[in-house]
Amino acid sequence: MIIVFILVFSFSFILVGINRPLKYDDHYVPLFLLVLLLLYPLHKLIHYYSLFSYRKSVKLKWKLELKVVPIVHLRIKKMIPKNRYMFILITPFVLLNMILILVAVLFPYYSHYACLLLGYHCSICLVDILYFIHLVNAPKNAVIEETPKGYEILVPPSFSKTSNN
Repeated sequence: MIIVFILVFSFSFILVGINRPLKYDDHYVPLFLLVLLLLYPLHKLIHYYSLFSYRKSVKLKWKLELKVVPIVHLRIKKMIPKNRYMFILITPFVLLNMILILVAVLFPYYSHYACLLLGYHCSICLVDILYFIHLVNAPKNAVIEETPKGYEILVPPSFSKTSNN
């Protein structure tokens, strides 16, 4: 995860600032720290809201670590079709990273903050991306069931008739 953070931050910072020799502004450090603390819960809430009709089958728990860091636990109690689960996995990655890239491009004096947040968010998304890649090769009609250790890919039995000779 740390390697992902370093790579994403380094490449995004270089790419965003390649033609902009700027002096970066260090105002808004408290806002940056607040966004840093809230990025993970926001990521989880986007997972939750992307569940749409499955939200009634979700157990959502909030907890504060060290009295400051908000932690959100989501547990889906219902089987979900593969394509929907893949959508749920990738939505926070696409949505939040697009916002952070836009901030980095539109506000160049604060692009270092956006690139740090982008690296942090990509490291949060690493497990989701690995699950997503794994699901790409799963059978089309598979359903996904979450377990305490991750998820299981279940394939409904085939209802096609087989001929006995």
